[in-house]
Amino acid sequence: LVFSMASASTPVGPPPECHPIHKVVVVGGTHGNEYTGVWCIKALMKRADEVAKLWPSLDIETLLSNPEAHKANRRFIDTDLNREFSEKRLVEEKGMNSTVESQRAQELDKLLGPKFGVEQPQTDVIVDLHTTTTNMGISLIVPEGDIEMIQAAAYSAFKCGGEEGEARVLVHSIPRNHRPGLSSVARHGISIEVGPVPQGVLRHDIVEKTDRALNFFLEYLELRNKDKAAVDNILESYYPEKKVPVYRSAKARAPGEMSGKIQWPCDPENPIFPAVIVHKSIQDRDFHKIKKGDPLFVDLDGNVIPYSGSHGDEVYLIFVNEGGYYYSSSGTGIGVAVKAQVSLNSGMTVE
Repeated sequence: LVFSMASASTPVGPPPECHPIHKVVVVGGTHGNEYTGVWCIKALMKRADEVAKLWPSLDIETLLSNPEAHKANRRFIDTDLNREFSEKRLVEEKGMNSTVESQRAQELDKLLGPKFGVEQPQTDVIVDLHTTTTNMGISLIVPEGDIEMIQAAAYSAFKCGGEEGEARVLVHSIPRNHRPGLSSVARHGISIEVGPVPQGVLRHDIVEKTDRALNFFLEYLELRNKDKAAVDNILESYYPEKKVPVYRSAKARAPGEMSGKIQWPCDPENPIFPAVIVHKSIQDRDFHKIKKGDPLFVDLDGNVIPYSGSHGDEVYLIFVNEGGYYYSSSGTGIGVAVKAQVSLNSGMTVE
């Protein structure tokens, strides 16, 4: 399930003050019914010789992360694999869980990590390819403070056309050891999330967008390894004020959440069936502002339920009516974010 595209040539070394990024693992199928990532890693394998020539300083591998769920065309078999990489699940409960995803998480941690312990991870970067049923465009999701990933995401987003090209950087503030996602197993991690596309469906345009974002991300890493000063100059030409416009996701409040959400109530007879529906005025309007009192949900009687201001008087909605978020183990509800800027130099939020 792991395919390597390492170049036979000697990698070009970065300047001494710049820690090299060498081993990159591109994963797809973390959610088994998100077919785009699986297609993209298969296509990457077909281009192995070309890839080795394009990015000779990178040892690029591909991996199908949840093969059983992928074969079953399901998000997961027992539990969301992308919530299995916490210290509690990997260390404290090791050997106690017999679910497909908990066992697979242990295998992946051994193969790519380890995430916890005295040993350093074997993998420099994990690129986790995802799709969404929502109108998120190209979203490059990276942790705040990880300068390398912030810069790489900023480069890729700009090359993909920026916000006008529906390419955005989405940051979260969860420290690596507290993140439950697969990408946190490596020293650095990024999730590339592209939509809209239905679950279990391949769309040519979504595959192309994912490929573009991935290729520009890898291009940045190659440039960084060759000449960090030169790529810094390129980034500063893209962002003259040395600030990257981003969306910053709200902090998680409930089990299963990777970030803060406005939860919807569920049907008492079926926990994955919502007791309300998303109001038509916000459907397909990801990254648009909602104010306290604006329509949010509609109940079975047709009553409109307004936004209560639970995450602030004015916020931006993300992952609006995401199919994967009907499952409580993935975190039920609509994502929330605010507009912000991060420093190119520190990767942290700035005024």
